[in-house]
Amino acid sequence: MSLRPARNYRALQRPYTRKEYIKSLPYSKINKFDHGNVHGDFDYEVRLVADASFQVRSNSLEAARMTILAQLRKKIPSDDYYFFKVVPYPHHILRKHAMAGVHKAERLQKGMRLAYGKPDGRAAQIRRGSTILFLRVNEEYLDVARYCIKLAKLKIPHMTRMEVVRLNGENKAQGQGQEGA
Repeated sequence: MSLRPARNYRALQRPYTRKEYIKSLPYSKINKFDHGNVHGDFDYEVRLVADASFQVRSNSLEAARMTILAQLRKKIPSDDYYFFKVVPYPHHILRKHAMAGVHKAERLQKGMRLAYGKPDGRAAQIRRGSTILFLRVNEEYLDVARYCIKLAKLKIPHMTRMEVVRLNGENKAQGQGQEGA
């Protein structure tokens, strides 16, 4: 069975993370969040930043991660030359009211308004201005990093922008402390 369109889940909803009340928890499609040289000393950071508040499914985060890694493995010789991180974790559990997705569902029944629904997948809730993913590289691989983030931007809802930030000694030290959070 195919997934529902992303527009059905894009709007921020009330968080639904109480896992003790859910009988069958859908697992997150994304498992690994850090790639490359975590302790490397890099010159630039290319970020994908949210322009609006929205939800992004774990499927699209995983697709963006796989796209970036495929390009990095083609164009950069070793894992020591970059550091890549997916920042948000998909905590929010999406629900689906199965009545709306059945065959010949022209008319919906009125008795099940605001039905609770069954768990369908997971999503990360992204606030405006927060970083979705970033890629740190040296100056020689800056064009590769921009291209990778541009491709990943296609996998995530359109309300994002790419930022290129030059890291100096001060920003590197601050950035290292914020990554663990």
